[in-house]
Amino acid sequence: MPLRPALALALTCLLLSPLTSAQPAGTAAAPAANPLFQDARVITVNLTFTPQEFAALRPIRVAGGGSRESWLQGAEGHRNGLSASRGIEFPYVHATATIDGRTIRDIGVRYKGNGTFNLGQRVNKTSFKLDLDHYVKGQRLAGVKMLNLHSNVTDASYSNEVLAFRAFRDAGVPAPRTTYARLTITVPGKYTGAYYGLFTLTENPDEPFVVDRGLPATGAIFKPVTNSPFRDLGRDWARYNQTYDPKTPLTPAQKQRVMEFAAIVTNGSDAQFTAAAADYLDLDNAARYLAVTVWLSDLDGILGSGQNYYLYLDPRTNRFSFMAWDQDHSFGQFFTGSQRQREQLSIQRPWSGSRRFLERLFRLDAFRSRYLGYLDQFSRTILHPDRLATEVDQVAALIRPAVREESAERLGRLEKTVAGQPAAVDDGMFSEANVPIKPFSRARADSVRSQLGR
Repeated sequence: MPLRPALALALTCLLLSPLTSAQPAGTAAAPAANPLFQDARVITVNLTFTPQEFAALRPIRVAGGGSRESWLQGAEGHRNGLSASRGIEFPYVHATATIDGRTIRDIGVRYKGNGTFNLGQRVNKTSFKLDLDHYVKGQRLAGVKMLNLHSNVTDASYSNEVLAFRAFRDAGVPAPRTTYARLTITVPGKYTGAYYGLFTLTENPDEPFVVDRGLPATGAIFKPVTNSPFRDLGRDWARYNQTYDPKTPLTPAQKQRVMEFAAIVTNGSDAQFTAAAADYLDLDNAARYLAVTVWLSDLDGILGSGQNYYLYLDPRTNRFSFMAWDQDHSFGQFFTGSQRQREQLSIQRPWSGSRRFLERLFRLDAFRSRYLGYLDQFSRTILHPDRLATEVDQVAALIRPAVREESAERLGRLEKTVAGQPAAVDDGMFSEANVPIKPFSRARADSVRSQLGR
């Protein structure tokens, strides 16, 4: 039934406002405004390389990875992920970046991604990581030391990650800020400001990221890759290091904290887990993070492949919390199961197989009541289908000229997804035309509401 005009206007104002529920003490705060990240502009980024440095960008081969913890792990001390597990490593090279008119010289640039890198090579649109202080220590831009240029090659709408990160932030979960960027490449004698496509300039979860959210820089940041987080691997940190892939130097106490919680999760009785969980895990943050993750049917993360999220260990509370990452396959866009299964994903047991950490967490009353409450709250506010449809239309209006500049084919795929029609993207492993955000969100909202008994 159509909404009456006054009611529709009131609902739209509500849905387009950020969530304002109070944050528990000790959790992340909303970051301060930063001129790099704006919703209403498409900026220009130029990367300039010498011919020699540009040639040195190409990947190199190292020893392959894989382990009993995850086949997606790279070799010890190297990246994790699909490409990394096959021995593909990305060297940094020197470059100059001009970002929205501001020039930063002698930064480190490398390719990034795993499945997206494989597809990006085929369609000539690869993602990049920009490390501003890789060669010049302490170099920053607007307080940021590392940025990512995400190609969106797996997402015909160019909006999955942007809107998913926005939902996490509005839910009170640390998540990167983004802005759209026209990327141009300059290589003297080869390219002069050649247009490489529309990218998403994305914040990196690192020390400046956590500090900007009121969290101590001395906390530990991990990027786990495992289907069994907090599985007991013994008392030798060497067995944990590649699995948890620390992004900050670790103290002995921080390593011990991971191993202690792993022992409790794996071996503790129900009473022991119940007594210890709130001491080791920020349950409110976990409830918020998993409520959004489950609603989005993100099966390329902790619920599925076991990667694509960060953990932060707060030195003030000694508790772990989640930070969102890599959402290009959110909104049910990862090819696990059928489209209907992703739309109908269980809110009670949204993972497949045996996941002891999640199984124990979801049985914990102190987590479960928060999690179900946030699912209900977010379904009626930040993840309401009307709000998401409005955001899809706003993004499309903003980026349409830059996508048209890429190619008529990509513009056509964008228009189809905005209209709610499937537009296939073949990433080399899967080639299914997924349902875009608008129809997915309506079906998902109905499913979540039904499962909640609303």
